[in-house]
Amino acid sequence: MNDPPDSSLPPRGAVLTLALLAALLLFRLGTVPLLGPDEPRYARVAVEMHRSRDFVTPTLQGRPWMEKPALYYWMAARAFDALGEGEAAARLPAVLAALLMAGATAVAGARLCGGAAGLWAATILGTSLLPFAYARAASMDMLVAAAVTAATALLGLRLLGIAGGLAVPAAGLCAGLATLAKGPIGLLLPGLVAGGYVLATRDGKALRRLLSPAALAVCLLVAAPWYVLVYRAQGQAFLDVFFLDHNLRRFTSTIHNHPGPPWYYLPVLLAGLFPWTGLLVPAAAETRPRDRRDLFLLCWLALPLLFFSAAGSKLPGYVLPCLPPLAILMGRGAVRLQDDTTPGRALQRRAVALVTLALCALVACLPFVLRPKEPLWVLTLPLAAWSLLLGWSVSRRIGADPAGALRLLRVGAAGLLVLLALAAPPLLERRESGRALFAEARGREVLAWGAWRTAWMAGYFYNDARVREVAGLGAIAEAAQRGPALVLCGPAERRQIQRMPGLLARTLAEGARGNVLLEVGNAAAGRPPGAP
Repeated sequence: MNDPPDSSLPPRGAVLTLALLAALLLFRLGTVPLLGPDEPRYARVAVEMHRSRDFVTPTLQGRPWMEKPALYYWMAARAFDALGEGEAAARLPAVLAALLMAGATAVAGARLCGGAAGLWAATILGTSLLPFAYARAASMDMLVAAAVTAATALLGLRLLGIAGGLAVPAAGLCAGLATLAKGPIGLLLPGLVAGGYVLATRDGKALRRLLSPAALAVCLLVAAPWYVLVYRAQGQAFLDVFFLDHNLRRFTSTIHNHPGPPWYYLPVLLAGLFPWTGLLVPAAAETRPRDRRDLFLLCWLALPLLFFSAAGSKLPGYVLPCLPPLAILMGRGAVRLQDDTTPGRALQRRAVALVTLALCALVACLPFVLRPKEPLWVLTLPLAAWSLLLGWSVSRRIGADPAGALRLLRVGAAGLLVLLALAAPPLLERRESGRALFAEARGREVLAWGAWRTAWMAGYFYNDARVREVAGLGAIAEAAQRGPALVLCGPAERRQIQRMPGLLARTLAEGARGNVLLEVGNAAAGRPPGAP
């Protein structure tokens, strides 16, 4: 199979594209507080590894934390060495992984569909909403997605006869890194795609191209040492927590409270590719399953998507490995959309205009959705105005000048991400973070009772892990006997504390969903908490 005539990436275009993506990802990276329960926990584990210099056993509050492998913690610990223990350093591993994924997508897209398509694919992937969000998160999702992307692309290029024999050991290296990022899924996904393609084509010669003892040796050399060392340190507990609970049971059940219907990821993909979603139209129109390149891209997209859709636990970040092949197909669709010689091209352009304008109009409604319940809703007005202007401009121009419309879309996508990075920090601080609740704790231990998980788990990072969940009012009363105690609780628990005879409570901070930080003292002491 011959390469496309323009299968090399233009060096200047590739450098500029990656530079643009790096600038967008690093812009105000540390201004958004760590969000949800996971970011503070993962960052805290990295902090403890950074301080202890024990790079084998991850710990949380000094106890072994076996949920995830160590690659993120290693990278974040090194980032803390360079930048200090802050939000930007905690998120830097995801930024680097996103750039790797964009670069691998550009190279694969160029070899499969041409250099121009590869550049567009990297731009689409890097400036779409879902990958941008996860590229700025202190989590493992972007790490495993990037490594799986590189491994799958290398296997695909070798299967198609485009890459040489070294591609398979290189894929083994990337699969080993993916296994260190999130576990067996790092091996399973590239194998699933390659195996699915071989079965679909019944091509024994292609299968023989993948048989490489060197690839297996490289993969084991990269991944096995940590697994062996942590098993020697933790024994059966590691197998039970990591493999059984956080891999097998996560796939087969909803034990971790992340259920979803089989079609869960379809709206995630449509919304996550904004503002490029309209390019799905030419991508679908130009795909030819009989062409082996297209067949491989379809296997790369569909098989992981079906796998994650069948899983019991579902989260938006799980579908990130499906985005690179989709971006490549969309990148090729963007190139061909500019060609006037093919019948039906005008209809495709109208469809792109309609989808883009409709989605931009929906985003423009965001301030009106937030206004009744969010005092800071005005911060989203520039984002809404820009989105409406983008949709209108692209829809007006794409019919007569599709190349110009695509350039507008590229500028518009970058502008949307800049405006999002400006508006998001105060909004997310109020609604999705517990950072402000711990500002008044000043390193004192905080007891969490009935509080929102996102609120109290922020203490892992923002209160140096001095936070402890308790079961009831008795534990709080006992702590108050020894002196004023800090309590983070929900609104119902706050009322119970205030009605409890013998306790006096003073509010120190209020946060999202009615969560509050109280200083609780014993009334028998004769003075309220906080009194001199």
